[in-house]
Amino acid sequence: MFRTALIATALAVVATPSTVAAGAEDDAVRELADAAAELVAEEQTLVATAATDPTASTARLRVVDGTGSMVLEQFDELGVQLTAASRAVLSPLPAQGQGFAPPSQVYDAALDDLMRISATPAAALPTESGSNGPALGLLAVAAMSLLVLGAAALANSLRRRESDDELAAMAWSDGLTGLANRRRLDHDIASHDIDDPVAVIMVDVDNFKSVNDRFGHQEGDEILRRVASMLSAHVRYDDVVYRYGGEEFCIMLPGATEDDARGVADRVLEAARTIVLPDQTNLTISVGVARTDDVEVTDVATTVETADKALIAAKTAGRDRIVDATTIELSPA
Repeated sequence: MFRTALIATALAVVATPSTVAAGAEDDAVRELADAAAELVAEEQTLVATAATDPTASTARLRVVDGTGSMVLEQFDELGVQLTAASRAVLSPLPAQGQGFAPPSQVYDAALDDLMRISATPAAALPTESGSNGPALGLLAVAAMSLLVLGAAALANSLRRRESDDELAAMAWSDGLTGLANRRRLDHDIASHDIDDPVAVIMVDVDNFKSVNDRFGHQEGDEILRRVASMLSAHVRYDDVVYRYGGEEFCIMLPGATEDDARGVADRVLEAARTIVLPDQTNLTISVGVARTDDVEVTDVATTVETADKALIAAKTAGRDRIVDATTIELSPA
């Protein structure tokens, strides 16, 4: 994966015309191209899987798709010239059912483009004269590199990985469940357009400490994975499910009406009851719901806090239920 510090360094040295600065900039572009190639290859695989088994890859596909959008932003900040294929694949996927993704040929073309950029990063950068296209000589070098490297170079590029601490710092997905993680939630909250309505659903697994105590942490982890899969399978396509922390989850529903939010909440509450614990009892969850239209300050951070208060009210009222923030009097933070 690409490194934030490396990208920041590249942006800083763009304005310093020197051999050292140019080399650092090339390294940043190469690193970013390799990271993008990994994402493109994974998304292509997930899209193919989703065609036959949508629930198996939906959560991870959303994470990869969101990360690809951020990589595209980094390319634009560096002024990298991408082909239409690369832009199409790294851009957010529209919600159009089974036909939402570009065809496989577009993915293949995007990988070729990213391989070219990795082989000769200077060819993709703007020239001092302001030309929008790479020099013909550099394109020839890139084409020759592709012919020589072939499929083996692509495989090597996709196998590259950063050190464990860098992966931990840059990961946008939760390692246990595969859902988007709290860091991704914080990013999405910060980047949300305040004019766009959004609903938030907070979910907590009831009596989870007792589950761990009775069946062990390994079984507890498996139950969390099952809950994560269940949530991903019962939300709308545009909704994003996050692991908020421990046994608590957050669902962000862009543009959801009150009925939309309640419908998703009802589905996940009912679906949770179908999860059977090792002692043959059924799992239950508590759910809190809030929308930006329901709070005085219409920002997502406040809506998350309000939904969390509604969740606490649901657990206080006896668990295994939904509490809407509009139906209770919430104490101020």
